[in-house]
Amino acid sequence: MDYLHFVSLELRKQLGQYSTPIEIVRYIIKSVEYIPSKSILQKKLIDPACGSGAFLGEACRVYLNALKRADIPIFEWYPMIISAINGIDIDLKACFFARLNLAMLLAPPILEFVSRNTIAELKPLPVYCADTLHLLASRRKSIPLFYDRISIPLEDQFDFVVGNPPYYKIKNLEQNIKDTFTDSIYGHPNAYALFIHAGIEMLRTRGRLGFIVPRSMLSGLYFKNLRGFIERKTAIKEIVNISDRKNIFDGVLHGTMILSLKQGKQNNEKINISLMKTLEDIRDQHKAVVVDRNKVVQRLNGTTVWFVADSLDVYNILSKIIKGSPLLSGQEVNYRAKTGQIVWNRVKPLLSTQKEPDTLPLVWATDVGKFSFSFNRMGTARPCFLKSNAKTKQLIVKGPYILVQRITADEQPSRIVACIPEEFRKKERDGYFVENHLNIIQPVTESSTINLYFILGILNSEVVDFFFRAMNGNTQVSATELNLLPIPTGKYDDKIAEIVKEIQIVEETKKKELLTELNVLVAKAYSLNTNELCCIKRHLNERNYDNSGD
Repeated sequence: MDYLHFVSLELRKQLGQYSTPIEIVRYIIKSVEYIPSKSILQKKLIDPACGSGAFLGEACRVYLNALKRADIPIFEWYPMIISAINGIDIDLKACFFARLNLAMLLAPPILEFVSRNTIAELKPLPVYCADTLHLLASRRKSIPLFYDRISIPLEDQFDFVVGNPPYYKIKNLEQNIKDTFTDSIYGHPNAYALFIHAGIEMLRTRGRLGFIVPRSMLSGLYFKNLRGFIERKTAIKEIVNISDRKNIFDGVLHGTMILSLKQGKQNNEKINISLMKTLEDIRDQHKAVVVDRNKVVQRLNGTTVWFVADSLDVYNILSKIIKGSPLLSGQEVNYRAKTGQIVWNRVKPLLSTQKEPDTLPLVWATDVGKFSFSFNRMGTARPCFLKSNAKTKQLIVKGPYILVQRITADEQPSRIVACIPEEFRKKERDGYFVENHLNIIQPVTESSTINLYFILGILNSEVVDFFFRAMNGNTQVSATELNLLPIPTGKYDDKIAEIVKEIQIVEETKKKELLTELNVLVAKAYSLNTNELCCIKRHLNERNYDNSGD
């Protein structure tokens, strides 16, 4: 019984709660090697955000099978189960339904236990209503359980930690939480990141963790410390990329993946990587590829980024791109991406739909296309002028810059959509403002020798689209990730810049031919051969076909 059917969507969002398909629950339980064997009878499992108990129920089924195989009398089952499987959730209603679900599942062993003992000896089911993060932070020795308190230590106590932790930004972080999770916090923390940290702390030596987590942790700036914490404390055993975010998890807008970890570092670490497009794919794990850790966990400009791909060929191409070229923000290229600084709802009184003497144009993300720019594309639907005053004056943009859309979905034909609004810039000599849903790429110094149009061609190429999709885990095209893009300078800069300038002025019929020429040249600039470019094209075409719904 899933209690989320009885809860409003608003409350579910507030608590970051999402229903987990049973196929994924079973897969995670199996992936952490929680299998019906004698070995699990003396081991402990916990779901630190158990909801209505999907993971607890499946774990109980596995444990019951292990008890049967071990020929343990049924009247001994209940005490063993409640010492082996635990759940915690902050939502009292969720805890009630979790206990109800477990009670129905465990009715036979409960009745057998009561028939041989008194009802007073029947201990409550181990589902605790508490805040897991605060509990770990305060190091308390007991948890409130509706009407009483039951002692249950958390740190280094469990052989298995599984679940689908809540996903929401924590606005006001209490000091004890901050102190406890300081090794994994950077910037604005998300609840799921703290639950990953907490789950790792709960593991015993060689213990296993299996969580459903957003793909944003692969490369997001706010999760760089979390990635480092995971890399130091655990071995990454498996990543399953769930590509169909809409049809598998109801109401989930962010990309998701299954992350499986093992406590303690390992030498010569290998990681299983696979792609799940539908729930049927979860059973078809012969498609998984085994990859060296150093191909998945790449170090770029002092921070690590995790790359998730579906074949060794793709990983070899990614490694070649990374090793052969300097980064956009490196000294060799000397460019820097930053986010547009106008947050429209913070400057509402200064916005206008009409040009006035004291206003300048406000450029929105909808004005930017791939190699194209059209100011005020939305017409009067959006105010496209902003007053220039003492506060906004310092945010005026004047130079020849690249504009990049900051929000693009995995389903779109291109993740990076960029242009140079050169004619617009020449017309607006006093400058313009850039809204927060755009990134700006500009040379760090005026003396930069790298051609801006060359950079634009690289950004809008198939190679970079392919690379960015492998590193990015959400709908954000962040300035941080743009700064980490390898840029292949030196060989074809001028030729690529010439093609880009031509693309911006020719008719659509001619543009396709030029784009093909551009993609071939960019591949050569990265020292990729014809077969590797074909692999990239095939990879992108398959993705576009999958997203077309055909």
